[in-house]
Amino acid sequence: MKRKISFLLVFLVVILVIVGAVKLLGNRAPKEGELRVDATPTVSVFLDNKHIGRTPLREKVTAGEYTIRLVAESTTGEVAPWQAKISVGPNLLTYVNAILSESELSSAVDVLWLEKSVAGKPEFSVITNPDGASVVLDDVTKGISPITISDAEAGDHTLTVTSPGFLTRSMKVKLTTGYKLIASMKLALSAGGVPATSESTSSAGVTPSPTVAAGGTTATSSAVPQKPYVTIKDTPTGFLRVRMEPSTSSTEAARVNPGERYHLFNTQSSWYQISYDGTNKGWISSQYADKTE
Repeated sequence: MKRKISFLLVFLVVILVIVGAVKLLGNRAPKEGELRVDATPTVSVFLDNKHIGRTPLREKVTAGEYTIRLVAESTTGEVAPWQAKISVGPNLLTYVNAILSESELSSAVDVLWLEKSVAGKPEFSVITNPDGASVVLDDVTKGISPITISDAEAGDHTLTVTSPGFLTRSMKVKLTTGYKLIASMKLALSAGGVPATSESTSSAGVTPSPTVAAGGTTATSSAVPQKPYVTIKDTPTGFLRVRMEPSTSSTEAARVNPGERYHLFNTQSSWYQISYDGTNKGWISSQYADKTE
């Protein structure tokens, strides 16, 4: 009987040791975050000079600091590459949305990431290139970049950034209690270096979760895209419908505005195929768009 008891005790001790070792090794495992990259045109993505894929990219990477580089794959026109330092947090999302052009000066790039908030309340920091841009949150001017906004409530907000001589940037953001959302925005120089008459718009939602943060995006731009591209003309409705298929009976996928410009991927009869958000493609009527080759 004593032998049986001794055996059971030894067996329990071994089990406890194994469980403890598994937990210890699990805690030592590298923490991962998610990197998401969208770009117009399609680009190859490099992290610390290592090629990790092409856009649209969704990739889990070890949390840490990286140098990211975006290089256009298309050979139909010159597109300037873009490079910067980014941070990927454990169990969080870092999101990059780029609209690249022939010159780095006319390219626009948004980088958003989350950090734990020391104050335990939602915070929002805006960094711009160039500095000194006017920052407006929900139609209320908050100040000049770089700026940290600590009085915004958790939930959905609209951020607009303007600077003389640069295209206006506007994005949807979601603030979460206990986290600081940081938006680093490279503004695109407008044609001739004068204030743009139409704005560049991107929308991104970043939400922390126990696993990996989730985010979504839509984007439009009046920056000069890679040729061939189309420029949206004035319409009776003030906007132009983007269809899923080249037909007026097809489902509406999005709406684009007069003056905005998009890379042209394909043509079919009286329809042009464009990427209306940097990722998804749709068809617009050629009647309301001018093509530039």
